[in-house]
Amino acid sequence: MSQWPQIFAGDLLDADLLMSMVPLDARKTVSTSRASNITVAADPELVLTVAANAEYRIEFYLRISGDPAADMDIKVTVPSGATGSYTVTGRLAGTSVADSDARTSTRIAFGVETQFSTPSTAAAQANHGAGRLITTTGGTFSIDWAQTVSNATASVMEADSWISLRRIA
Repeated sequence: MSQWPQIFAGDLLDADLLMSMVPLDARKTVSTSRASNITVAADPELVLTVAANAEYRIEFYLRISGDPAADMDIKVTVPSGATGSYTVTGRLAGTSVADSDARTSTRIAFGVETQFSTPSTAAAQANHGAGRLITTTGGTFSIDWAQTVSNATASVMEADSWISLRRIA
């Protein structure tokens, strides 16, 4: 079993080395609403900076709500040249009953918009994701989103959504 980072006898334990071992986390402290907008953009709080030539384990939890007629497109954006993928488990787009079991768990490439249901403005739905990211250049990791269908009733990325990246190589 490999361990990252490898620390050898005599290595200097400086702030850079110690900080590289800390997971990267971001969480929403306030809900963000977007209405009449179908162009995905990064959520203002669900953004992290990743290192070049690194490998990360990804996990995220997204609470979304909105008008069932709008649904939500969600996309994970990574630095240019990055590889890997992730899986999201969540309610399929077009589901209009908050307690239905129409769910999906599918492998998704980075940069691909995936549609998820917002079956209620009153009850947030949860989407859980996990995956692996391998970078060649450093840059931004973000959760981007917008309405699938333009609607005057806002779609909302709820407070308490979060992302977590742990460097594994």
